[in-house]
Amino acid sequence: MLWFEEYGSLIGKKSRYNSKIIYWGSPKIHEIYFLILMTLMGCDALVLNTSFDDKFDQVDKQNEFSVLIKKGKERPIGAFPTQDSEEKPQTRTKHSQIRIEYPLSNLEQLSISKQQIGNHLSLNQNAILLNDHIIVVKLKRTETILEEILILLNQRGGFVGKPYPIISTFFVRYIGVPSSSDNWEAEYYNSLYNLDKALQTSGFYLKFSEGIPAPSAVESALIPQRLIVYPYKDRLEIIEQILQANTLLQTKDELLDNTVRKSFIEIVNLFVEKSSNINTSIVLNFSLKLVIWLNRYLPKLFAISNGTKMSLGEGFNYERNPKILFYGTIKPHEIYLLNAFHKLGCDVLYVNPDEEGDKAFQHFDKDNLLTHLIRNKHNLPIASFPEAEQVIRKSTIAYNASKEIEEVIYSEEVGLYKPWQFESYITQPITLKTTYDELKILWREQAKLRPEFKVQNKKVYVPNLFAKINGVSEDLNAYWQTLKAFSFAPNTKLIEDVPFTKISYTKQELYQTDYLLNKQGLLDELKVMKSLHYKFGYLKEHLQHFLIVKINELLSSGMFMATVDEKFKLKIIMTILTMDDSLIKLIEVFDYPQEIPKVIIYDNKKETFTENDAISLAYFNLIGLDVVIFTPTNYKTIEQQIKPSLLDIHQLPFVKYDLALPSLNCISGILPHKSGLLSRFFNL
Repeated sequence: MLWFEEYGSLIGKKSRYNSKIIYWGSPKIHEIYFLILMTLMGCDALVLNTSFDDKFDQVDKQNEFSVLIKKGKERPIGAFPTQDSEEKPQTRTKHSQIRIEYPLSNLEQLSISKQQIGNHLSLNQNAILLNDHIIVVKLKRTETILEEILILLNQRGGFVGKPYPIISTFFVRYIGVPSSSDNWEAEYYNSLYNLDKALQTSGFYLKFSEGIPAPSAVESALIPQRLIVYPYKDRLEIIEQILQANTLLQTKDELLDNTVRKSFIEIVNLFVEKSSNINTSIVLNFSLKLVIWLNRYLPKLFAISNGTKMSLGEGFNYERNPKILFYGTIKPHEIYLLNAFHKLGCDVLYVNPDEEGDKAFQHFDKDNLLTHLIRNKHNLPIASFPEAEQVIRKSTIAYNASKEIEEVIYSEEVGLYKPWQFESYITQPITLKTTYDELKILWREQAKLRPEFKVQNKKVYVPNLFAKINGVSEDLNAYWQTLKAFSFAPNTKLIEDVPFTKISYTKQELYQTDYLLNKQGLLDELKVMKSLHYKFGYLKEHLQHFLIVKINELLSSGMFMATVDEKFKLKIIMTILTMDDSLIKLIEVFDYPQEIPKVIIYDNKKETFTENDAISLAYFNLIGLDVVIFTPTNYKTIEQQIKPSLLDIHQLPFVKYDLALPSLNCISGILPHKSGLLSRFFNL
């Protein structure tokens, strides 16, 4: 504020000219911020620093507020010169010898000394001089390129017009597809279609959707033969000869002509720096290709329409600069042409819906110094550029607000869940070890109210029950009442006979399913969905995927007493693929945090569970269902098929054989009153 109080008065003075600031030396960081502030308020600022000690990189690394002009040598910062230098300035003549600073190549055979540069580059007046004025182009960055590319050039920050123009233009890589709505794919292509239409009316515009056509024979014939056969020693001689031959088109705008030549030099140098294993022949071919491309497109970018004839016009338009849209796969040489367009003041937008399409740019501009990268969330395979708008649905403000509220309220951590919130998740069963009394208490509890329930990393951890009740109670009516209470719970299937699995496939069909297994011995999801035995196609895609995932979990679960060889795996697959619809419906209605579907089996005979029965019960357990088996005979049944450690076995005091299951609806809902110890003692 003290600085502004002292120097701010410069801004308010009435004058035809804006105020100027010259800073001699290397400014500190706070001083740099102050200089930027003054320029934003309309002042011109010039920092003259004879050393390489420059703190601007810490404040304005991307040169958004300043333009860097860096010379090849440095000197200690001395006193500001107080009188003219005794050395007379050199006068530039038409054929004077000039010196251009070139970045050193990474190739020994193409690198030369400064003295050699002076010896080689004796160019005519058409060459770009170090002191010639050009259009200074700064890279402008944005995250909303589809909107900001339409902003007029002179309305962008940092714009300075003639005679020493400084402009901010875009060179953006728009990679991937944003998730702007539920219908993001259609909205993405609609945004490209609408942008294309808007750019067509904004001024001069080029769209490349199938690459940039290579130079034709007619275009190549316009290159002087002497440029092709000349014995070049290095890249600098290539540049010199091409510029001397006046092969680049000229306009009526000297600034634009200077910028074209300067850009050509910089692009060729950049190509050499970023390439490996190249020689003068490769550099020449690239340089001539660049000349042909520039000559092909410059009239289209800076032309004035005159009927059907296009001719180079008055020059650069400082209001509506040219636009370039490149869509799809790009080659390295095409990137250099896009870079040349940007250096000429064009807005350049490269669009690819697949992140793989950005690999060429990653080699060209690894640190994103020459371009700005916008990396979107999704990927799509490259399709043709849209030629029409697609029909889409748009969310209302209220709908979006409702979704935002739901994301906050119904998160994994909060504990409030809306219906079917986790239908795309996978379940992970946590089979509880309980007492007999706990089993009866937990049986009717929802999953989210049971101990150990949680939702984490796209998984719902379901505390389920797997128990076998051997024998009967002393009071048989109490036994039936318990079984009735279990079977009357919501979403419960009572199975009264064992074995209960119906085999609806032949041995031949069993062995024919061998092709459904992949090299890892697991079920191939795509193949099974095309199988003749697959009957789950009517279910939601999430549920179909869930059922197949659980089959693969069962194949490698180690739950069975038997050895799970290939034949047993095929039996697992066919048992589940041909499962009774009433059992599949139990899984269909399973909203994981809510009521857990249940299977009750009453087993009162010597006939034990088959392998197919065991497969079904193990499958239910892995999904997260509750399973309880009532065995009044006390026989060892399911333990012969499934490892006993995976379920609780509760022993009641009495054993009954051939105990038929009565109609549970006829069982009294009131248990007989039994006197307790205190009641009998006090005769109550």
